Amino acid sequence: MNDTSPLSDLGFGSHASQDPFQAAKTTALKAAEELRAAASQKASELRDAAGARAQHFKNSAEQKAAELKSGFQDKAGDIRGYADDALGQAKERYEALMSEAEVMAREKPRQALLTAFGVGLFVGLLLRR
Repeated sequence: MNDTSPLSDLGFGSHASQDPFQAAKTTALKAAEELRAAASQKASELRDAAGARAQHFKNSAEQKAAELKSGFQDKAGDIRGYADDALGQAKERYEALMSEAEVMAREKPRQALLTAFGVGLFVGLLLRR
């Protein structure tokens, strides 16, 4: 027989032993394997991209947390300074009141005693309720 037969033009060749359905099945299996490999590669790429996004988000969150912590520490320092100033002023007022009370007690002992008695009585009545 001649190799230029009409069957050889169709891609079946001159080999009568090769089954065209088997060739199609092999081609389909090969295409399925290639699709499986491509899908696996895409899944791996997506997993890597998701991991990179998660790492970026984690880094951003850590940076924001550090900024907030720094801000809170600054505010805490400001509040501590304000509290120290207020405490210093309160101590000064207390000392001034104590010195005034001592001066009053020396100059007018009877009035100081009556004032202390009145304040004590008032506080006692308040605490009794």
